[in-house]
Amino acid sequence: MMNCYKKFFRRLASVALSAIASIAIFSACTEVNDALGENLIPENQRMKIFIDTLGSVKTYNTQTDSLQSTIVGSSYAYIGQLQNDTFGLRRCSFIGQMLPLGLPYRAGFGLDPILDSVMFTYSISDYKGDTTAAQKFIVYEVNEDFIPEDTTFYINFDAEGYINPEPLFTFEITSPTKTASRVNLTAKGREYINRLMTTDTTIYYNDTLWINKFKGLYVAPEQSDRLSKVVYRTETSYTGLQLWMRDHDSIDHDLIYDTISASYAFYAQKAKVGNVAANMVAHDYEGSIVGRSGLNDTLPGDPTQKIIYVEGMGGVNGYLKITDEFIEQLAVLGDPDKNGGYENVSINQAMVYIPLTVNVDDPAERPAAIPFLDAAPARMGMYLDMKQIVGIDDYDYEYEASLYDNYGSDYRLPFGGDLNRSRGRYAMDITVYTQRLWSEYRNADGDLSQIKDRAIFIAPAIKELFTLGQVALRGDESVQVVLTYTLMR
Repeated sequence: MMNCYKKFFRRLASVALSAIASIAIFSACTEVNDALGENLIPENQRMKIFIDTLGSVKTYNTQTDSLQSTIVGSSYAYIGQLQNDTFGLRRCSFIGQMLPLGLPYRAGFGLDPILDSVMFTYSISDYKGDTTAAQKFIVYEVNEDFIPEDTTFYINFDAEGYINPEPLFTFEITSPTKTASRVNLTAKGREYINRLMTTDTTIYYNDTLWINKFKGLYVAPEQSDRLSKVVYRTETSYTGLQLWMRDHDSIDHDLIYDTISASYAFYAQKAKVGNVAANMVAHDYEGSIVGRSGLNDTLPGDPTQKIIYVEGMGGVNGYLKITDEFIEQLAVLGDPDKNGGYENVSINQAMVYIPLTVNVDDPAERPAAIPFLDAAPARMGMYLDMKQIVGIDDYDYEYEASLYDNYGSDYRLPFGGDLNRSRGRYAMDITVYTQRLWSEYRNADGDLSQIKDRAIFIAPAIKELFTLGQVALRGDESVQVVLTYTLMR
């Protein structure tokens, strides 16, 4: 009998639980956004959670030529030129101290060496352009100390005042898979190579003496046309010269003894001094879509741009202005007369979405959009200052770098900034920045002129400032800020 009662109560409990579950399911079919947890807050509590979309930002195109371009450590040099209808002409060159990596013998170049050939070496890890087009480069000798007093270079550094205008040699790159090109020596170049071969070995093994004697080289694309070719990225520790020679037998001087070589690079790991190098980039927007759009027209009375452009290497950047109207929209969120008596705002999350001009929503157009997505920078940053490279509050790239160094690439700021290829847009978390705008508005008693840092540069992420990527984005009303926020009494 006892077992029968137990079974009865179990069935009764099961029916009750089913009833409770049914009530919960039907009651969940409301307009409350459960994902925000608002349904968990009783009506008599002092807070509410909402989602709103804010607009009223203005977009422009701007450019800064003050991007720092010092090549630090074993990093990358960029050479070549690229031309397209949208972004115009980009021309890249670099200057650097070339250091010896090794001699064939401890005693030097052997006995009466005969020069066979000179190769310009490189290690191409990225490129953009028409790789079927051969591209010629000219190499000059640096004959003056070219290092700035603060050792900081910018992309508009003018190398001409520090080089001998007579070229040493030229070389061509015909494929990004190659690692060296034979150079064509001028008379000045032969004299330079002869100095390399006859310099005393004590200078070779003393970095300071070497830099005093051989101050460096300047490598630039031939500037005889505006044709679109290729921009190459090459690692400095593998970029330089290699000499191939034969020396003579010490007993019978008429006999060739050995084939020997010597190598030099723009970065030598064991060097105690030297290893100074810098990239230079010139942009010419004449006749391009970017040039016609209006660069640096960012004053309050200037027309906004419905399409903004972003490229690396100190080229054009998007420029976003936070308007008074945007601040006033924030202010309304905390106006107790308009929101039912709530006067404090806590921004849970603020996401800004900036779409590309290509349409990825239509399956028929996606194949055509792929080249544009491939050409776009992989990640964007948001900056308050492009000369000093100051990120917005949410984009503390130095802190992110420390996370990366200590914990690996899985640890990053919640800022985001990555290109979402499936949605065709960039999304950035600007929660801290938006909360600061709100706080400054409250502290200023509504005086909008006291709210600072309302101009933001849209540019590639800090590690990609020298990216080869280029992208067109939709601006003005297409830029939206989606807020998730809590109102408190």
